[in-house]
Amino acid sequence: MNIIISKNLKELRKKKNNTQEDLAEFLTVSITAVSKWERGECYPDIEFLPKIAAYYNVSVDDLLGVGEIRKQERIQEYQKKENYFNNIGDKKSVLELWREAQKEFPNDWTVLYFLMYALTYIEEKDHSQEIIEIGEKILAECTDNTFRYGAMQTLCFLYSKLGDRKKAEEYAMMAPIFYVTSNMLLSRVREGDELIIHRQGNIQSLTELLGQEIFCYSKCIKGYESKHAYLMAIKVYELIHENGDFGFYAVRMAEIYDELAEVAANEQNKSETLDYLANAIKYAKIYDTQEDFKHTSPLVNRLSHTNSGSSKDYKSNNSYLILKEMEDKRYDFCRDDEIFVKLLEDVKKVAKEDASV
Repeated sequence: MNIIISKNLKELRKKKNNTQEDLAEFLTVSITAVSKWERGECYPDIEFLPKIAAYYNVSVDDLLGVGEIRKQERIQEYQKKENYFNNIGDKKSVLELWREAQKEFPNDWTVLYFLMYALTYIEEKDHSQEIIEIGEKILAECTDNTFRYGAMQTLCFLYSKLGDRKKAEEYAMMAPIFYVTSNMLLSRVREGDELIIHRQGNIQSLTELLGQEIFCYSKCIKGYESKHAYLMAIKVYELIHENGDFGFYAVRMAEIYDELAEVAANEQNKSETLDYLANAIKYAKIYDTQEDFKHTSPLVNRLSHTNSGSSKDYKSNNSYLILKEMEDKRYDFCRDDEIFVKLLEDVKKVAKEDASV
């Protein structure tokens, strides 16, 4: 509790524009005592609390930070609900949730931050002005770097989608480079088991960054280079998850193989199309049916996969996405093939249009 009191004492004193000496004189205590309260080294005796509260014209609860604690508990309730909706892909309910939170806490940075992100998933361009206003407010007034970097990312992506590259680059350049991040810096600070777990987390995060960068790069090029890049992205995930314990990244494998199947289908290459579809279905099924587990691959064996920790912007499961993809006319040339028919039957067994029920 003393940490909350120390923070509140400093803030109240600044608002009243007085000094530690002023409060010390009012309470007839030493300046050293007030200084220790503000530094959080100790806190005032209970008899002083009503006097301090009266001096600053606030309640004792506000002085103690009880109101702030209750607010944070309430916001944590909103976050738990958001995690549930994100896990089942119900982005509409996520937005409604943070709209409700905004009414309750209109100026809280956490609420505004999550509302900003929720808006980006619901017809982003329709909410572009509101997203920009929230992002600009965070950058202008908020001191929490997590929220600030999130605002930079959101505004960069938004302006890019709106076709304003110059503005998008402006926000991109505000962010730190790869090597100056909390992930990288903390790997130089932590020790023992904590350091090992942290570095494994970094390895997994960097695997995702590299895998997704190659995946997105593959979409920018054509022909052999594109196919080669997709296959290299697969190797990146396989290199780190050598025991096949992909966890969340099973969905990445499914996505990449699905893209490869499209490329092969456009080339009318039946054998490759069927092979890539088989792998896309394989990994989609793994992701859709796996239980929580601990990784076994040596480079990530201190980490665990939990299904509740994942987020998506669609309600179906991934097998259903593959199923709908297979209905595309590009696959007509092999639709009657016995292997294709079996793959279709296989994926239908797992596919769910609404995986939340």
